[in-house]
Amino acid sequence: MDSEDIKRLVTGTGAVAVGIAATAPVGLDAESLYLQWIAAGKHGGMSYLEKYQDVRRDPRLLLEGAESIIVAAFNYYNRDNGKLRWARYALGRDYHEEIRERLDAVATAITITSGAQCRVTVDTAPLRERYWAERAGVGFIGINNQLIVPGAGSWCVLGSIITTLPLDADTPSGRSCDGCMRCVRACPGRALDGKGGMDACKCLSYLTIEHRGEYDATPDRIYGCDVCQEVCPHNATAIPTEIGGFSPRAEILGLGCKDILEMEQSEFSRIFTHSAIKRTKLAGLQRNARMLNQGETQPE
Repeated sequence: MDSEDIKRLVTGTGAVAVGIAATAPVGLDAESLYLQWIAAGKHGGMSYLEKYQDVRRDPRLLLEGAESIIVAAFNYYNRDNGKLRWARYALGRDYHEEIRERLDAVATAITITSGAQCRVTVDTAPLRERYWAERAGVGFIGINNQLIVPGAGSWCVLGSIITTLPLDADTPSGRSCDGCMRCVRACPGRALDGKGGMDACKCLSYLTIEHRGEYDATPDRIYGCDVCQEVCPHNATAIPTEIGGFSPRAEILGLGCKDILEMEQSEFSRIFTHSAIKRTKLAGLQRNARMLNQGETQPE
């Protein structure tokens, strides 16, 4: 099984782009920028990002004998994000589950055919996913800190297969953001610095999902924030996903603030089963609904 065979398999699972990189330590510049970001506290309360720096530096520590990283991008875009405006990636099935199933099938095929070992990661290991996507030629990182896939934009989630199988590596993208700065100007929290960096403590995605407790910003959406992607020229011709699991759930789209504020734990668990929205927990979602009500920016 060679690189082209594997790419065909990955594309057959629904990926809009796939590339391969040889395993190696992360470049010194990228590592230094990350460590500076952590030291400045711009990761907020996400303390897990401080851990396993040796693994973030060298993905070979994730799988003994690893030779290659296969990176795939899957489109999740849908036009409708509900009256309360949810982050689009979270409106369907949890992408961790959806993408893992698809890449697990490819990993199994690689092992059966070649005997090589594989490890699938979907935002579940200390792997610099966007860095490796860029190295694998899948796309380039924009000013908004998102991976931009040529022809598909940034409405994509990433999944990777680390394998002991030596494969031909692709050429890194080499492209860079056009620098229009629309994302910087549009960011509600002014979280983007215009140089590709971001301060999570000012980002509505972080504040409405990862942050625990109250916050000062007034959100205009219930969970997450898509503004920097909505204004990006690379997303101007975005096409809705063909992955059925990513289709928005009507029950989520129809929720109002009142529904959330009156929601019991059992109902939360039922509505958001196999959903990434569970990450914020009922308390976090109700906090966001209270703040939307206070701002009077969204209907009940």
